Amino acid sequence: MAEESFPSVRGLVDSDIGPLRRFTGVLDSAPGEEQTWNEGTPNERKSIRRSLNFRDLEVIEAIEPYQFPIYTVQLSESNRKKSRWGVFGTTLTDILDMQYTEAQLDPSSPEYVKPSDRMDLKDCVGKRLGLVMADNEDGRPPKHDLFDGRARDEEHPTGQDVPTPAWEVYMVEGIGVAGGGGRSPLDEAMGVLDGKTVAQFNDAALANELIRSDVSLLASIGAPVSSPASFTNTMIAGGQFTKDEQGVFHKA
Repeated sequence: MAEESFPSVRGLVDSDIGPLRRFTGVLDSAPGEEQTWNEGTPNERKSIRRSLNFRDLEVIEAIEPYQFPIYTVQLSESNRKKSRWGVFGTTLTDILDMQYTEAQLDPSSPEYVKPSDRMDLKDCVGKRLGLVMADNEDGRPPKHDLFDGRARDEEHPTGQDVPTPAWEVYMVEGIGVAGGGGRSPLDEAMGVLDGKTVAQFNDAALANELIRSDVSLLASIGAPVSSPASFTNTMIAGGQFTKDEQGVFHKA
């Protein structure tokens, strides 16, 4: 008798979050489409379903093979922080605000830059972003407690907060990486270069997400060592570094 084959009940996933779990891609467009919920009822409401279209994809983690160069993340707009749109937006602005000084972020300072005047989603079109699914799996960030109107019971007749997987932004090209401590890609590169040869530095720099977020900086690091525009040569020429007889760089 042939052995009966059983499907696995392990590794089940949420149906609406797609196969990718961590990736970088260039934000190409973000069109919106109006959608209606509970149409024709007293609870009818409208919202905008936003499609974040990415190109030049770099897949870092996925639950199944994904070979396409494009990917779309769909999120419904919301003004609530405790929503999937809120998680995406809050993590994006946290990184975008890394480019501003403490004074520019301080409402009591004359240098204060109002949130409405700071860089926003529309300014990210054409930039490479890094996204990770916060699902508490395989070392990824934990789920977020988000409101779900379907999670009703006697104590919560209109719904309640439940742990929900959501997309977080962890990198914006040329600006920063979550957990970077406010360091710029240039600061990070200079820290990595200290005490290394060119070969050691190149290997470490290419593996560093903060440095990789700045394509211009990455191009200078990848330039031939004979080029005056190479990163190490500009550091020597600018007096920030010296190089010893063994070819090891040291901060001046």
